[in-house]
Amino acid sequence: MTAYLQFALCALLGYALGNIQSGLIIGRLMNGADLREHGSGSSGATNALRVLGRRQAALTFLGDCLKGIAAAGVGLVIAGRHGGMVGGAAAVIGHIWPVFFGFRGGRGVATSSGALLLLMPVHVLVMLAVGIPVLLLTKIVSLASLAGAVTFFVMTVASGVSGGDWFLLAFGVVMAGLVIFAHRANIGRLLNGTEGKISASMPGKKRDGKVNP
Repeated sequence: MTAYLQFALCALLGYALGNIQSGLIIGRLMNGADLREHGSGSSGATNALRVLGRRQAALTFLGDCLKGIAAAGVGLVIAGRHGGMVGGAAAVIGHIWPVFFGFRGGRGVATSSGALLLLMPVHVLVMLAVGIPVLLLTKIVSLASLAGAVTFFVMTVASGVSGGDWFLLAFGVVMAGLVIFAHRANIGRLLNGTEGKISASMPGKKRDGKVNP
């Protein structure tokens, strides 16, 4: 199998894994609701926290993170480190624009975190060192996510340029670009001061088990 075919297979399998929408599955099974019909309309962990509750949000994040790990892992097996990058990036694309769910998914943070945890664990630690303080200070998940994405972009661009690794450079641009683009509505709300914050008492589900609108 040629390198191009290997990368194509990594991308196809990664995208297919990315289509698995943990938030939608958990929302249906635990709350009988389509997560995209409530809150921000995203199928990711942050909207699950606001709409479904902390337990469902944690499971959503874990599920999305695991599919990122799986996609990168499959890519690593097929075509080495570069294959892992292709698979991981494709999984993020599949999560944000899932063909099996009307191209309406999440923001890609948990999925990209999973892929990077397998491929570049040190980068993830640095991103957490930047993102967690931002989250604690502002209580704004999107701002922390964007801070992590920008941090990853700076690290990979610096490493790619200094080491002459243009594949790594492209990977950094694509991964950070995907997450930032997926947050474009959040960026607008951040600029006009209307972006929502998380709190200790998120709405979650009502006493009758139904989801808050």
